[in-house]
Amino acid sequence: MSNNEEKDWEFNHLEIEKDVENHITTITMDHPPLSDLDTRTNTMGPALVEELAKVQDLLYYDPDTRIIILKGSKHYFSGGGDFGGGELPPPGTPIDIRAWGIKKGVVRGQRVFKRFREIHIPVIAAIEGMATGGGLELAMSCDIRYAREDAMMGLFETTYGMIPGWGGTQLMVRHIGVGRAMELILKGEVISAQKACEIGLINGVFKIDEFDEKVYAEAKEIVQKCTPVGIGIAKQMINFGSDVPFDIGLELEAYGYGTVVNSKDFLIGLTTGGDGKKPNYLNE
Repeated sequence: MSNNEEKDWEFNHLEIEKDVENHITTITMDHPPLSDLDTRTNTMGPALVEELAKVQDLLYYDPDTRIIILKGSKHYFSGGGDFGGGELPPPGTPIDIRAWGIKKGVVRGQRVFKRFREIHIPVIAAIEGMATGGGLELAMSCDIRYAREDAMMGLFETTYGMIPGWGGTQLMVRHIGVGRAMELILKGEVISAQKACEIGLINGVFKIDEFDEKVYAEAKEIVQKCTPVGIGIAKQMINFGSDVPFDIGLELEAYGYGTVVNSKDFLIGLTTGGDGKKPNYLNE
């Protein structure tokens, strides 16, 4: 990697760790609160949101990355949006200007989070500590969510005079249905990892001393067993298909199937799967 390429991967609020052998890239968020009165960890100021956008661009064409693990530093996923840095207009600003400025910031966060759903690389959210507000909205934008047994999560914006704004009202319904989403959002309830798993908000709960190892093992299993082309297209069919009529979703699936079976990895999987051998996929 050249000096210029190394600089591309330098961040102030993200740590990038690449396991090239296993094609796993871990993104660790590390962002201090913008206000001295805020006790949360990894709050999402504009700088962190923009760095998440930048790393998405880099990973999109990165040949060494076939799965992404997204986590927070200090055993704390994210406390949500950060409003302590002056990015919101002061209270005396005319309401129409305040609304427009806030709306632009909300849309930017929505679009950055949404790209984790759209990128062809599977993204695992590794949730420790708290995932609340924008932190949970980010986790819900990932494909798979695992939590440590002592983690807590929820969308509590309604208890602070707000509503979820980075996709929470839309994503939670898709994950757990209207009834449960209504209850959690309207009450602003923060729930345990165990309850989140029971209602389908997350995929699994791991013990404290096994958490990192278990999450990595899940990521490694996907890489070793499945073709990158196949999981990339399958992910996009699932995410895009949920937003279109059923017949259109079937048509998308047919096109996706046609693409996969014309890949080199299809032949590798076909010839090694029956023999019980470990496939060596080319991502082609």
